[in-house]
Amino acid sequence: MSANRQLIIGLLMGMQMLLAACPAFASGGDALASIGEYAKESFSPQRNELFEIPVTVPTPETLKAVQVEIRTADDDPVRTLEIELSPGISDYAVVWDGRDSDGRIVPDEAYHLLLKMTDANGDISVSDARKHSGGEEVYDFEKQVRQGTIEYSLPAASRMLVRAGIKNGPMLRTIVDWEPRGKGFHAEHWDGKDADDVVPVEQNPQVGYLIVGYRLPDNAIITYGNADESYREYRERRGYPHRKARFDNRLLERHGKVIRQEFYNPLLQQKSPRIDVTLLSPESREPMDVIAGLSEVLTQVDLDPLDELYLDQERYEISFFIDNEFIAEEEQGFVPFVWRWSPGRLGVEPGDHVLTVNVSGYNGQVGVRNLAFSVIEDDQ
Repeated sequence: MSANRQLIIGLLMGMQMLLAACPAFASGGDALASIGEYAKESFSPQRNELFEIPVTVPTPETLKAVQVEIRTADDDPVRTLEIELSPGISDYAVVWDGRDSDGRIVPDEAYHLLLKMTDANGDISVSDARKHSGGEEVYDFEKQVRQGTIEYSLPAASRMLVRAGIKNGPMLRTIVDWEPRGKGFHAEHWDGKDADDVVPVEQNPQVGYLIVGYRLPDNAIITYGNADESYREYRERRGYPHRKARFDNRLLERHGKVIRQEFYNPLLQQKSPRIDVTLLSPESREPMDVIAGLSEVLTQVDLDPLDELYLDQERYEISFFIDNEFIAEEEQGFVPFVWRWSPGRLGVEPGDHVLTVNVSGYNGQVGVRNLAFSVIEDDQ
């Protein structure tokens, strides 16, 4: 390759990086209007609270319209708010009541904004903060684990993942599942047990914690207090399409900060997959929780259909642990998956035990189920 060609390719790559990092180039509309700093980052529509979005329009007389479009983390349209422009007035306050275009309160989540501007010629320009912000990994922040509480302080509004498990063993509980949190101090309260209320996770001396996250885009708004509808239920009710992961236009870093690749994936794909595990009799296929030592038992693993859809876009594995000790795995997972085993042949002594199943996607998702079972002597 000639030196001139290398120089041209280098310049083009440099311009692409500039476009991705600089809001003025990415949006093409920051000179016409911009969103200012919020007085707060979150609010509760369920409590009839309102959220004020400050918008600056330097020359309103040159524009036909300015709109603030509220969208989900998966870029689904939620609501469009119009600004009534007045000549000579540059500062506006757009108020959102936390409801969508159908008048229903949105689920607890982080919502991002698009600022759409229409000039006198009818040309539309869009300012989108996701083009130059969001996804930067947060890791250098204070963390403290106390009994029943995991505390941390965030440098910026972020999407967080908090897990508890056994070092060199299974993951046992997802405490915070890629959920939005505002800047500042947070205390995540939990009962110290797994979600199946079988394992006293916190009491195990080998317990370990994962506390990671990535920054939300600038101008994100966090809602809370709506316990009636989950984000998944909301998307299904609104008929939003299932978004697929895209691998074009991804950045590995921005301004020297690593971009977590979860930022580019559908939000529900990031979430821990919901799995169902059943111990079955090989003969009758009836559920069982008491097993004779040398008899065989079937462990059937199933996935929620939507989680299966997302995991099938990548590879995943299924791992089995008994009393936190690794027993077996299927590296190329599929469902329904059936594992046939015998407590006696695995050296599992008579008594009470816990079977843990982890379904782990190659993008870092981990679904977990814990089942209590008992092993009895063969002659009982």
